[in-house]
Amino acid sequence: MSSTNGDADDLDPETEAAIRRAVREEIRGAVRALRQVGGGLLFGFFALPALAGVLLVFNVPITIVFLLWVGALLVLGAYAWELPPFN
Repeated sequence: MSSTNGDADDLDPETEAAIRRAVREEIRGAVRALRQVGGGLLFGFFALPALAGVLLVFNVPITIVFLLWVGALLVLGAYAWELPPFN
């Protein structure tokens, strides 16, 4: 026996609008999260190695390149977790 009543399926417009707004916000949040992860992956896989390669071609010491690489990954992590500079 179900606990729902067939006549009670109609919602008032305010409740329906609130539900639609909540669902829309959840979908937008998921799309934003996927876009953010995708951008971070693209940056991490393409931009950082290219930048490191250019720096090495210009004879920048490997220690400096490594420190810049670690700094860029830390900034990328701060962006991914929406820490204060990026929120």
